Amino acid sequence: MLSTFSLCVLASAAGAFGATLPKRDQFDPSSYSSKNVVQTDFAIIGGGAAGTYAAIALKDRKKTFTLVEITNRLGGNTRTFRDPSTGAVVDFGLQIHLDAPIVRNFFSRLNTALGQVQLSDFGLPKYFDFTQRVALPNYVRGNVGADYVAQLNKYSYLDDLNNLPAQVPSDLLLNWPDFAKKVGLSENSTEGGLTWPATPGNPLSTTALAIFNDGNHIELAEFQGAAVHAANHDNSQIYRNALAEIQANVLLQSSIVAAKRGPTPDRGVQLVANTPTGKKLISAKQLIIAFPYTPDQTNTFGLDSKEQSILSKISGKYYYGGVVNNTNLEAGVTYTNAGANTPYHAASLPGVVEIAPSASPGYFFYWYNTVSPLTRTQIESSTRSTIKFLQSQIEATASEPNFVDFQDFSPFHLGPGNSDIANGWYTKMKGLQGYRNTWYISSMFVVGSTQVWNNTANILPSIIGPANQH
Repeated sequence: MLSTFSLCVLASAAGAFGATLPKRDQFDPSSYSSKNVVQTDFAIIGGGAAGTYAAIALKDRKKTFTLVEITNRLGGNTRTFRDPSTGAVVDFGLQIHLDAPIVRNFFSRLNTALGQVQLSDFGLPKYFDFTQRVALPNYVRGNVGADYVAQLNKYSYLDDLNNLPAQVPSDLLLNWPDFAKKVGLSENSTEGGLTWPATPGNPLSTTALAIFNDGNHIELAEFQGAAVHAANHDNSQIYRNALAEIQANVLLQSSIVAAKRGPTPDRGVQLVANTPTGKKLISAKQLIIAFPYTPDQTNTFGLDSKEQSILSKISGKYYYGGVVNNTNLEAGVTYTNAGANTPYHAASLPGVVEIAPSASPGYFFYWYNTVSPLTRTQIESSTRSTIKFLQSQIEATASEPNFVDFQDFSPFHLGPGNSDIANGWYTKMKGLQGYRNTWYISSMFVVGSTQVWNNTANILPSIIGPANQH
């Protein structure tokens, strides 16, 4: 029989031996079952507008790919509420696209019919100050005019910040009211520049660069009649159709927990993905990052000091949306928030941006803007209070609003701070393309799916090139 002393010696020896064994290498394929090792040409992280477009384009070029998406769906900020019991369909994220070949081709490729948008579809505007709780029956919102367009034309690169010069004109970093005063914009154009749909944050502190990048030539064309959307009022259909086609190459409800990216194309990338069925090892020739690349989202990708110095500067803003029925609000009316006594009638924050009718009778969608994060409960409570106020203003029968869907669009409109922009941040960001076999797409440089798809199509040959060599 072993003595207590002998047992202690053996235990100590076993512990020391165990400590000398190498730790399991999470990037070693032999550490995984064969079904959990994926070899592919491209790893796409993020299944929004950019990631889905890239996946379909790569498939059509006979390239292999694996798409990793953290949610249970594709489409990103294209969000549609669908009620199978009533047949109601409500787009409450992205609303319209430019009527352009890339849009028509992508919708056709995914077997989805397009229809022309009539601005009257979004309802007759009525204005209220939702914070002060007063109606503005005589208010007429200003629209951008020729002087706005002249300034936009002067800075032609503002449609796409990929083209922003390293030395950014200092005027563009002024807040919008200060810029407008300096260049002599009319009152109407100044106010119109503050009212582009889905512009997050405090409009009065938003830079001219951000205003023009949002209200660019594409946006102007859309609002002048060159806009389309899904004919069935379901902009998400293209993403459901895409998922049905590429399902075998998509990992939903999955995320990257570790990454090893080689310095040269022949080294490729290795990614460890957390999936509902366990961890998978993805080995790819090139990595395409198509999600909002804020610091908290990229911290598992093994950034080096160069990448960290650039990507750490990115932040987004807070923006939310939802769908509500049982409001007793007037059909065909959009209830819009405007300041009664604020400069240029800018809406106060936090608060509802607007409550707009949908193509499904009785269903409205709303957007909510705030400078700090809020919970769904807080936002729906505030929106409920706003609807109750509107019911009293239009003498509608009081009813309890029924909230049926919600989406947190944050982080929204990504970008760095002004000092970083002045120091050439966008030029530095462009310089990361292809570095360590990694490419960045999504809405960093542009807004709207039309431009995101166009930019993705333009950069794909550069992404495919290195993969073809190895």
